[in-house]
Amino acid sequence: MVKQRSLNNLNKKNIYKNLAEIKGKNGLIDQIDLYIEKETDSTNEKAKRFIKKLSSTAIKELSEDRLFIFAADRQLEGKGRRGKKWLSSSEKSLSVSFLFKLPENYPEIPQVTAAAALAVKNTFEKFSLKTDIKWPNDILVNNKKICGILSELFFTEDKSAFVIIGCGVNLNNSCFNEEIKKSATSFYLEKSKKINKNIFLSNFIFEIEDYINKYFSGYRKEVISKWKKSLNIIGKKVKVRENNTLYNVIIKDVLDSGEILAELEDGSKKTFHSFNTSFEYSNL
Repeated sequence: MVKQRSLNNLNKKNIYKNLAEIKGKNGLIDQIDLYIEKETDSTNEKAKRFIKKLSSTAIKELSEDRLFIFAADRQLEGKGRRGKKWLSSSEKSLSVSFLFKLPENYPEIPQVTAAAALAVKNTFEKFSLKTDIKWPNDILVNNKKICGILSELFFTEDKSAFVIIGCGVNLNNSCFNEEIKKSATSFYLEKSKKINKNIFLSNFIFEIEDYINKYFSGYRKEVISKWKKSLNIIGKKVKVRENNTLYNVIIKDVLDSGEILAELEDGSKKTFHSFNTSFEYSNL
């Protein structure tokens, strides 16, 4: 029982120890602040409360290279895209949010979900699990969701901009409730073995910090291009639901903004935004 708890319970000391052992990232520990709780309402909301408590001077002096990480064994009020509830009350899953200050005068809203999705994908690959990225922010294994990502842009009163990337990852879950059991999976269900949550998070921190740095240091196009290739949807016929309307379309392109350019049945083109659109992936 003690061993099972150690697998599923986050431990700050162990995470820092694991990070120190990751080759090539010895300096990463000095660039992050890690906050861990047994239970929280939402790691994204925890990140927002943290920003609100900072003074104007502290925000102004805050380095854009600083990465704040908020993780919890259990999340009670997690949210996904379009306000949907993300169920992660079991300590067998991982709830984590990454917070960083956006560079001043950044010309556009960053498509950081792409960086986060690639980081999740790479992390699972380290543990020999192949995953697929579903547009715009889900990670799948055999068409079942193993991870959801919610990115938010948050502004302070003095107009400083922060990015929050929230991730819910199913790790050692052996079952799910009726609402999602047909559409969800976990590392344990796919690999028939459990994974240490601290080791997984350490590797995830490594990957997401690397992709965030690439995104904001001149390699944005490369990150977006890799994300587009991983989506593997261009040229495919899919059913797209926008609000309450269902369209049969052919995907023509994924724009750098994250929107989908599709051809409708009458030959006309239409752009779909992730905020109010979903794919029916069973026909991909």
